[in-house]
This record gives sequence, structure tokens and C-alpha cells, in this order.
Amino acid sequence: MNLDIKIRVGVAAYIIRHTNQGETQLLLFRHPDPDETPLQLPGGGVDPGESLEDALHREIWEETGLTNLMLIRKLGVSETCWIQPRQLISQRHCYLLRGDREIPDSWQHIVQGKGVDAGMVFAYFWHRPNLDFFIPSGHGHFLQPRYIPELYQPGSMSRC
Repeated sequence: MNLDIKIRVGVAAYIIRHTNQGETQLLLFRHPDPDETPLQLPGGGVDPGESLEDALHREIWEETGLTNLMLIRKLGVSETCWIQPRQLISQRHCYLLRGDREIPDSWQHIVQGKGVDAGMVFAYFWHRPNLDFFIPSGHGHFLQPRYIPELYQPGSMSRC
């Protein structure tokens, strides 16, 4: 039995905004070919020697073009174990951030950086998820009221 399991460390950004209508929304994106890939959250790998928060802000900039987001809190770590075809544990450190109202309702961004997604065009949009909303592959693990109550309570960010 081969126990040579690699661990890949990454970050994920749950970015929310509060609208003028008192609604809290989550930023999601689609790849250019939505039939092949599910909805996703911005995020990616941590480079050697890079802190988790530096990786978080770098990945957000590379994938969305956004900067100066307010870090609210770390939500936790989501782990996925891949046995076939590779032996890998993916640890994704998930953070909640807030963007301002001036961020467009939707936009396209060409991914920057040197990763496998460099040059791809991601289509971003804001979404108000309900309790049944689901993102596959464990990337939506923290989309629950106990982790992000701001997203599920109407008007809870109205003081912002």
C-alpha cells in the first residue's frame, strides 16, 4: 500500500457585498464553457513561502481584478481527499471578505498570474443564495447560516 499522499494547500474567497436594497450577495463565477465546469468561488494555491492571507489577496486579484477588500474573518479549512486517480489531500483555507457597493453587478476578467487558468476569461456575478444553494466539490462547504449568517439574514449588514 502506497501512503505517499501529497497535501495541496489553497485558499478560497467568499466575497459578499451589501446592496442599496438591503440585500447581501455572494460573488460567484463561471468559466467560459459553463457546461463543463460548475459555479465557483475565487481562490487557488499557496506559493512556497507565501502566507495564507497574501495568497488569498493575490488569488483574488489574479482571478477577479479586485483589490482592497475587507477581510472579515477566516471561516475554516475544507479538506478533500482524492484517492483515484491521484493520492492527494486538498486543504482549502476559506475566508469571508466584503466588497463595496461600487463593484459592478457582473463583469468578465482575464485571469492573471502563472497558474493553469492564466489567460482564461471568468464571468463574475453576484448571487443571493438560499438554504438549498449548492456548489459542488466541497467548495461551498461554508455556505451555511452558521458560518455566514450575514448572507442569510435580510438587512443584517444594513449598518455597513
